[in-house]
Formats: sequence, structure tokens, C-alpha cells
Amino acid sequence: MMDERIDLKKFLKIIRKRMMIIVLTAISLLGLTALMTIYVIKPTYEATEYILVGKLQKVDGEYSDTQDINRLLASSIDFIKSPIVLNTVAEEFNLSDEDKLEEKIIVQNSKDSQIINIVVRDSDDEFAKDLAGFTASTSVQKMNDVFKVNDIKVLRDGETQVVRISNPILNLAIGLFLGVFFGIALAMVREYFDDSVKGVDEIEQSLGLPVIGQVHLKAKQHMKFTYKKQQKKQGENKIHGRGDVSV
Repeated sequence: MMDERIDLKKFLKIIRKRMMIIVLTAISLLGLTALMTIYVIKPTYEATEYILVGKLQKVDGEYSDTQDINRLLASSIDFIKSPIVLNTVAEEFNLSDEDKLEEKIIVQNSKDSQIINIVVRDSDDEFAKDLAGFTASTSVQKMNDVFKVNDIKVLRDGETQVVRISNPILNLAIGLFLGVFFGIALAMVREYFDDSVKGVDEIEQSLGLPVIGQVHLKAKQHMKFTYKKQQKKQGENKIHGRGDVSV
């Protein structure tokens, strides 16, 4: 327990001594994150369309067969992600790479729900809205034609809502956290490779012997510099005095 306290005390001492490194590292990474957030990282928008599979009305006091709805629901989810729909969408928007289209379109369904969510994420909000709407309408049209049912339709009330999901403040917070973390790591590495002796306590801890005395070199150098300055001034005064005599 005592060793842990000593290590913690030493750690805090290193942090306090290397605080400038930590602060500069944190500010640098925070500034780099801000620049990347403004000029490099594009905002991400999310547009969602809803498709209802089956009827929600009761028939003779009961809902329709649950197994039939579940099968139709599973088939609809697979159909939306099939090339039958994706190829049509890619042709409509002149998209050549189908793999990127699959990454943009996400099909979701909650358990025991007859509603399928078609979520589109893109850096262009208008493109995300148009892509989500066209994918939903195309999927419903083709599923009704293929499955020969009329119980699949798009649920829409007005325009498709687009939400920005990227958070610049979160990016800055992550940048600040990483800056502090790397600053502390850099301070510890700097301290580890620093072999200079900082004081009497460090000498006593390293050698296990008491220090009898110490010499302040800075004070001695200052006294030596002052003494030389005084000698130089006296020499200049002597030369000046000789000149006065010669005149």
C-alpha cells in the first residue's frame, strides 16, 4: 500500500513537472481535430423511409395469420437488399459501384414489428432523401408485382425527414481526450529517458547515502562573472586615468 502511494505521488509529480508538454500536446491535437472536422470530415445525414408489410386491421376480431406476415416480412427485407431493387436504384442515380450503394442503404426491422425501416446515410442531405424515397417506392412496387399482394405500402406523412447524425462537438471532445492521453504518455517517456539529477532527494534515493553538502554552481558562476566584470571595469578606469595624465 505504501509503494502504491509513493508511485502515485511520483506520478503526480511527473505530471506537474511536465505539465507544459501535456498542455501543448492536448492543444495541438485539439486544433488538428478541429481542422479535420471543418475541412476533411464531411457531415453525415440520415434519411429514413418506412414500409408497412401486411395489414394491421383485425379480421373477425383477430389479426391475420402471424406466420404469413413473418414470412412476408422476411421475404420483403431480403427483396429490398436484392439486386432486383439495387440495380434499378443504381441506374436511376447513375451509380456504378453497387457495393457503395449497399453501404449507403440500411434495412432495419424491430422484433414483432410489421414496419421496415429503409435508412440511407450520405454526406449530401438531398441525395440521401431522394435515394431513400426512391428505394422505398421501387421496393414496394416490385414486391407487389412479384408477390402478387397489395398489403405492402410506403408509410409517409409529408416529406422525408433528414437528420444530421455527425456531431462536431463529440469529435472535439475525442480530440481533447486523445491529446491529454498522448500528452501524459509523452511526459512519462520524456521522464523515463531523462537521466539528469534534479535534486538532493533523488541522489539519496538512488545511492542510499545521505548528502553531506551541495555546491550551488549557478551562484558560483554568477560570483565569478561579477568578479571578472569588476576587474574589467577597474582596468578601463586605469586606462582612462593614464590618458588624463598624458594630456
